Amino acid sequence: MALNRYNMDMCNGPLLGKMIRYAIPLALTYILQLTFHAADLIIIGNFGSYESMAAIGTTADLVNLIVNMLVGISVGANVLAAQYYGAKDRKNTSRTIHTAMLFSVLGGVVMALLGIVTCIPALRMINVPSELLPQSALYMRIIFLGLPFSMIYNFGCSILRAGGDTQRPLYFLIAAGILNVALNLLFVAVFKWDVAGVAIATIFSQGLSAFLVLKAMMSGRGSSRLILRNLHIDYPTLRRLLAYGVPAGIQGIFFSLSNIIIQGAINTFGSRAMAGMTATVCMEWLLYSAVHSAQQTTIVFVGQNYGAKHPQRIIRSLYLGFAGAALIGAVLGTIMTCSGSFLLSLFNSDPEVIKWGLLRIKIVFTTYFICGLMDVAAGALRGLGHSIIPTVSALLFACGFRIIWINTVFEAHRSIEVLALAYPLSWTITFVVNGLFLWYFCRKLQPARQNEASFITLQKH
Repeated sequence: MALNRYNMDMCNGPLLGKMIRYAIPLALTYILQLTFHAADLIIIGNFGSYESMAAIGTTADLVNLIVNMLVGISVGANVLAAQYYGAKDRKNTSRTIHTAMLFSVLGGVVMALLGIVTCIPALRMINVPSELLPQSALYMRIIFLGLPFSMIYNFGCSILRAGGDTQRPLYFLIAAGILNVALNLLFVAVFKWDVAGVAIATIFSQGLSAFLVLKAMMSGRGSSRLILRNLHIDYPTLRRLLAYGVPAGIQGIFFSLSNIIIQGAINTFGSRAMAGMTATVCMEWLLYSAVHSAQQTTIVFVGQNYGAKHPQRIIRSLYLGFAGAALIGAVLGTIMTCSGSFLLSLFNSDPEVIKWGLLRIKIVFTTYFICGLMDVAAGALRGLGHSIIPTVSALLFACGFRIIWINTVFEAHRSIEVLALAYPLSWTITFVVNGLFLWYFCRKLQPARQNEASFITLQKH
């Protein structure tokens, strides 16, 4: 399969250098994406009020609840395309690309309508204060109007990354992010549109990123090229894509549901606590984006080498993925903990807001390397074609644990510190469970090192 200058051969040559080259633009993409979102909150926090900041922050998990299913399915497109790239299956690569991109548009429209209709009941469900409800609902409705653009970008980037291209998604995000910040300053600082200005700026930036990713895919070569007139749903391909992607989306929904429950508990501490938690969650997204790059790198390298029937490279990819996630989580988590007061002050200078934020930072950020290990184990299972296992473990041992924790331990000892402990404890349990399953499947790969036929049998199974 012909490669352009942005693609990467993941099935041959040294692994470490290629994984680093793949991961760095990916990490920068995620970090910049969240940096630009942080800029939204910084601008609204400085040119609006902490109430406006809280109104935006309290919607994050609800928006993610709607979006995560589609984003999860884009992970399915990423895994499926990576396996076909590795197997050099041109026909199925093309089918995956055209099916995934049409599905992204249709799914984006449906989920946008669902989000617009259900936003007010959902906000009431998580105890959003009545004085914040109109702003939060307005922000959500405008954001959902841009959901089809967001889905085109997410699915398109998943396809590009499956072939090893993590550079162009970074370039597209830089362009869209600069536009977003400029429009934020115009709409919020100059026009005084408050939360509506932030949301409208987001839609314009999402539209630009969607246009750029479509243009890149249409300029591709061979089976990796997107041809608009060939857009169609190939149902066998869609079934495989959904088999990989729906469990990932459901897992995202489970995490969002547990976070919504936690957000509801946070909301009982008042607006300043909500604003402080909003700032720390935004900072955590930056931390997670770096850790998440290790997971996504592992998924693609495992997926391509699984398609190419290279079990030794699968195992080595796993070791490197775990090492990278743990190192990134430990180093960045420590740095952000030490500079917590300064970082929080960028969002809001209110000492009370900063105090609430620091309570969460000292527990969650110092243990973030565990989250990285958990994610890499889940991603590796998906790269091997086992997408249901990490979903079930997330439901039972991450989300279920958090809900039990909130209704037992937190109810008996109501504090932000006790609430925050639910995160590292649930990460640890989920990592252990996923790790045991991953160890089992990797052991089954061992005979394939000498017997390729057994690997093919395992792959079909």
